[in-house]
Amino acid sequence: MKLSETPINPIWNQELKNYTNEPLDFALIDKIVFAGIYDNELPSEYAICFGTSRKIEMVARVEKAVELYQKGRIKKVLFTGGKNGISSAKNNQTPEEINKDNLDISYIINDELAEAERMQKYGIELGIPKEDIIIDCESNNSNETLQNLFKFIKLKDNDNIIVITSAYHLKRCLASSKKYVHLNLTYTLVAAETGYFEKDNYRETKLGRELLNFEANHLVRLTRENKIADLEI
Repeated sequence: MKLSETPINPIWNQELKNYTNEPLDFALIDKIVFAGIYDNELPSEYAICFGTSRKIEMVARVEKAVELYQKGRIKKVLFTGGKNGISSAKNNQTPEEINKDNLDISYIINDELAEAERMQKYGIELGIPKEDIIIDCESNNSNETLQNLFKFIKLKDNDNIIVITSAYHLKRCLASSKKYVHLNLTYTLVAAETGYFEKDNYRETKLGRELLNFEANHLVRLTRENKIADLEI
């Protein structure tokens, strides 16, 4: 079964920036979001580290990039993200009552920096030399990141590229890359774990359930609208 064939009907509310259909079954969420996603442990010249303004996820993603850099699995990292992404203080789609109940993990950074600039700053603090960091402050979502990719790094057929982001975001990044990057690449999918938003723990918090329900609906809707590749699940 492909993403587009999943038996759900995502109802998108643009004003709320959220889905208003009934919450999905956990088993279906797991299949849509996590099936087929794993780290094949291959090295790469580059890693793409996707941006977010949710602090706990930003920290985890940068720390994972630093870990891979220090282990020699990557030589350079591309941090991405502008000031107007869906997790920004302006556009955060999480219902306020959920944020209130999950204050320790829902905090959104609200400063004047682009997500990529913020991640670069933290990455340098943790030991990645500035010359090995590339930043994309133009892109505000994963589709834009992949559409703009060749402005920032050079790739060729049969290269491997490492993707670093939250576990629940990896499939969307893969589907976006397969839609917009017209090269025969392999992908190493690396989860930046927070302890809250992974397959084995997202059900334990309201915010975890909200994020994963959103992501499953979003994957299906974007696929049906031909905005990302239609992956097998």
